[in-house]
Amino acid sequence: MKTIHINLISDQLLPNIILTFTDNLCHGCVLVFGDDSLHHKGEILTRIYNGREIPVLYRSEGTSSHRLTQLKKQANQLLEWLSLHHADKHWILNATCGTKPMALAFVNAFNHFNNVHPESAKEGIPQALILYTDSQNRELPILNDGVDHSWQWRSVMTLPEILEANGFEYSDYINHENDHDIHGRTALTHRISKSFNAPQGNSLQGALQHAATTAFKQFATCPTQSLPISVINNFTILGRHLVQAGMIEWDEQTQDITFLSEDACRYLSGRWLEELTYLIAKECGFKHVAMSVAGKWQTTALHSGSEQGKNNEFDVLICHNNQLLTIECKAKNFGNTTGYEASNPGTTEYETSNQDTVLKLESLSRKLGGLFGERLLVSSHKVPDAMEQRLKDNHIDLCQSAGTQEINASLRTFFNKMDSK
Repeated sequence: MKTIHINLISDQLLPNIILTFTDNLCHGCVLVFGDDSLHHKGEILTRIYNGREIPVLYRSEGTSSHRLTQLKKQANQLLEWLSLHHADKHWILNATCGTKPMALAFVNAFNHFNNVHPESAKEGIPQALILYTDSQNRELPILNDGVDHSWQWRSVMTLPEILEANGFEYSDYINHENDHDIHGRTALTHRISKSFNAPQGNSLQGALQHAATTAFKQFATCPTQSLPISVINNFTILGRHLVQAGMIEWDEQTQDITFLSEDACRYLSGRWLEELTYLIAKECGFKHVAMSVAGKWQTTALHSGSEQGKNNEFDVLICHNNQLLTIECKAKNFGNTTGYEASNPGTTEYETSNQDTVLKLESLSRKLGGLFGERLLVSSHKVPDAMEQRLKDNHIDLCQSAGTQEINASLRTFFNKMDSK
């Protein structure tokens, strides 16, 4: 039998969407607004449903999202409309969203309807069903009186749908459809990681990334940079591979290297770590993996005026089992003064604000992934103890001194956690 899904509108849209998409018998949806403050959320929901060819059949407009008397009246009016227009279907109320008074009023109204109209039950199933999207336990339990049953949790969300539901309008990203260049650099990316994790690797990494960053800023006039004598011997093998890959020109008798493109500068200044993380994530079996996800927040999605409309780019995003994992990749030194940075204190490229990194990842990823989104910082260096504690305080996982093995272990832990039923 076909179903009608009743969505109580609130800031969180994913619980409504997950339950609706799980139901293959869904005929359409009803959007319930306690007042007119969240109409923009209704528009987002409508666009997402239209993308799956699920029509919004009716909009129930209320006058209050917290006055119980008015909400009871609104719930009864909706039941009258459903009885008149869709008596041949089951009605599924998602009690997850809306305000607590909204959920209470509509749950009571649905239970009351079933008690007063027992003849409306179809094959022993009440006509007015009440379900809950339990994202934390990955269950969709039925809340009707006397029923002890849950729908099966299924992976139904795509990455673009999760982003749109949480107010992020993406403009570009790299995924399996356009990642040919990244796969073409796979061997080189792993070699760079191995070189930087070798003895004296910190000095080599710092020197090469500093040179690449400087060259990028001055590329039109000065694509040639010098590596310190102290690291040039450690650069020999990696340098030959970079020459072969067409990223640099280098006479092995000199300290000077010439970067051949701005893309080469970007890659060698730290993008290699994003690509390494992306490649390993794809091998782990996640449903959707994307990197360099660029776009902007909708003005209604962020309450901080300083962030509204600001463009953002996320290093790596993973969508799996209706959850989002936001990954920030940092190949810079966060303050452990070793190797190249210790002898070159003026290289401020590596003296980033640890607090800003943590706050950005915590704030933006929470908005992007919703209540049950996951967050991970991948750092090629060991982070300071104070920063590690700050990450823990903000419930952000950390993969530090990250090479291929460390990233693989961290991401497989996330896969097992997100994939569990």
